[in-house]
Amino acid sequence: MEPIYIFTLTGAFAMGAALSARQVSHDVLTHNQHALDVADNSEANIETKVEVPVIYLAAGNLAVILLITSLVYGGQNFAWWIPVSFLVVSFPAIYYIFLRRMLKPKLGSLVYSLFALMGLVPMVQGWMA
Repeated sequence: MEPIYIFTLTGAFAMGAALSARQVSHDVLTHNQHALDVADNSEANIETKVEVPVIYLAAGNLAVILLITSLVYGGQNFAWWIPVSFLVVSFPAIYYIFLRRMLKPKLGSLVYSLFALMGLVPMVQGWMA
């Protein structure tokens, strides 16, 4: 497989997983803030604090590691400006235009992390060859 395809797919899925995990964390923060506002208005002392499930945090952290690995792979195979432009423009565009519409953030962070992890296999094979 061509290095540009490996780099693009792995990086796009890794960015998608990281941004999906960020959205899950943001949703939990918004829920907690709303619950705190309701508790302040009703003068009730109810704790309805929700925590981010560990699996989504782990998927997001793994996705960031895979994104960095993908950028290193791209930096070794292409001119420096290609990985930088993909990081700033292409990967976020692929996420916001395609990936975000395909799956909800919770499922997306797990599925996209899995796809990015699968993209690591040809990357490592390319490094070993």
